[in-house]
Amino acid sequence: MNCLTIVAEQVKHTRSAVEERLIRVAVITVSDRAFQGIYKDESGPKVAAAFPKDLYEVIITKVVPDEVKAIANEIVNCVDNEHADVVVTTGGAGCSARDVTPDATASVIHREVVGFSEVIRLANRDKNPNLILSRGVSGIRNQSVIINLPGNPENARMAIESVLPAIPHCIKTVRQQRPARKHGTASHSSILHTQKGGAHSGSKAKSSK
Repeated sequence: MNCLTIVAEQVKHTRSAVEERLIRVAVITVSDRAFQGIYKDESGPKVAAAFPKDLYEVIITKVVPDEVKAIANEIVNCVDNEHADVVVTTGGAGCSARDVTPDATASVIHREVVGFSEVIRLANRDKNPNLILSRGVSGIRNQSVIINLPGNPENARMAIESVLPAIPHCIKTVRQQRPARKHGTASHSSILHTQKGGAHSGSKAKSSK
């Protein structure tokens, strides 16, 4: 079996793993100046082009300002309303006061997936040592993956390419599991059951005195 056959089989297997349809991708560029039209967004298109068309479909490309609310709202829209399987942001993940993409992302994900961000910071550090300064986070919201990328077009491209191999399996995994109940919460029926049990026990204790 030659290399091309092996790759073809791997792609075929990955397709079946994500329900025989293209993985839906949303790309969000976070930049005040690009949002204001001061300069053309180059990072978003570069990231979008990095997704192989035989496995991924880019359904949304959006530019938003460096504002926590705007970023968080767009991520939620892409996941909850547009049903993107993958949402990647580019920009706003550094250490400056206006770099708030990680904060916005953390406010809307349900679980963090630190491995994506660790690889992004370390995979290309020999080419750009400053990548370790990225505060980018990655995680899961519902059944979608959200990943923060650097803002520089070339760094963003290298970053997404470094984690692409793991994305299909991550999506397959989150689709198969039921949503976890948040700590400290209980269902309405379990609360009623506990209250009834507590009241019953209390009446017994009182009658035995």
